[in-house]
Amino acid sequence: MDENSSILLDGRADCAEAAKTLILGAVTRVALVTQSLEPELYNDAEIHDHLARLAADNRATEIRIIAHDTRVAANRGHYLIHLAQKLPTFAQIRVTVNPNDRQFRESWLMVDDGAYLRIQNPARFEGYYELDNKLECKSYLDRFLEMWETCEPDQNTRRLSL
Repeated sequence: MDENSSILLDGRADCAEAAKTLILGAVTRVALVTQSLEPELYNDAEIHDHLARLAADNRATEIRIIAHDTRVAANRGHYLIHLAQKLPTFAQIRVTVNPNDRQFRESWLMVDDGAYLRIQNPARFEGYYELDNKLECKSYLDRFLEMWETCEPDQNTRRLSL
């Protein structure tokens, strides 16, 4: 594979495999912008276990997720929601409230400041990813951080004590 070459994704299976590959390769940092925590891509026990291990093994682990709507995922159960409830210091989920951010219709996954997945059409699971492109990944992370600052903690993923 050529350095900085994009790998095209066409369909749910391609996107799920790419997301899993990137997340399972994560060492400290995962950032995700998603419509509704796409269960087809991210509701996976192996992903959950890897991220939980990262948090247990490295106090610098940072898992940040921005979603437009988590109600369905919260009601049906989702591994990422469980992770955020179990390890809130390391894994956080926020929701978009800014009207401009709510219009964002892509899905981005950035891992360790170098690998990223960009799904330009989440409804059709079309996009691409790169395993090592720090410059492009930084541009996505910069936009992610801008969005993160205007988001609010997700009330649907709060763990209620009884």
